[in-house]
Amino acid sequence: MEKHRYHFKPEEVWFTSDTHFGHENIIRFCGRPFKNAKEMNAELIRRWQETVPEDGIVFHLGDFAHGGTKLWNSILSTLPGHKYLILGNHDMKVLRHNYIDRFEIITQQMSIRIGEQAIILNHNPFLCYGGSYNNVWQLFGHVHSGPITHTGLDHPRLRMLFPLQYDVGVDNNDFRPVSFTEVKEKIDAQVSSLKAIIGIRDKSPSPGSRKIIFLDSGTRIGPDEMASLKTAAPEIIEVESPDPTSIKETIARYVSVIAGNVRYVYIGSCRLDDFRHIHVESGTAITPTVVKEALNLL
Repeated sequence: MEKHRYHFKPEEVWFTSDTHFGHENIIRFCGRPFKNAKEMNAELIRRWQETVPEDGIVFHLGDFAHGGTKLWNSILSTLPGHKYLILGNHDMKVLRHNYIDRFEIITQQMSIRIGEQAIILNHNPFLCYGGSYNNVWQLFGHVHSGPITHTGLDHPRLRMLFPLQYDVGVDNNDFRPVSFTEVKEKIDAQVSSLKAIIGIRDKSPSPGSRKIIFLDSGTRIGPDEMASLKTAAPEIIEVESPDPTSIKETIARYVSVIAGNVRYVYIGSCRLDDFRHIHVESGTAITPTVVKEALNLL
């Protein structure tokens, strides 16, 4: 394997985001358990110091601090580790030359590899990104998700994300940087949970494609037709939704947890433009002709 320019060891990396050092209003907005910005700064610094070693590597995914050069320099001088800053929307307003050399890199996005794991780092979560169907993670901040509050305007949209995505922001991680190992455990749990819900079984990697039929749960199908589908595609996953957009999101999330090549087709009453599907009217039985058409698409 060609060595990745930004290739790191799993034991040396941490992630964080949205510390908002010096930002009084973020305490109220996110329900953070601090009386004021001074107390918040001190506690975030303490937890960073007890988590990250001096030679650690920390990727901060944006919205580092609210304030000028004096605040940034005073905070940065207390934080151990080699720091990489992925710019957030608030950082763009306050970034100054006086402290940029305290970061290894300042950029709007990074593509890194930790061990064998490819990761895209960005301040914002993506609804689609390269590698989302091939075990590439996307780590983000910005949305301030977490166990304390769900006040962020973007929070309802998080249900659309892939299980390979994770919010590394402090509100979601005990107000401290989270290690690569911890992130891996959380993403593995998200993938396993979705697999359990939809009945996908782990299989050994193989050069062949994995074939799946997504079947509208309201569709009528006889035993002979079901047997024919199962012969060609052993995994039949039932999906149900009142609108095509949700069906597409559901199938995309399902496909994202399966390693390797995946061939699939949806059979149901939703009309999915530019999508591998066969339309059947609601309540209409699936015929041998429909089965044959589905097998041809696989």
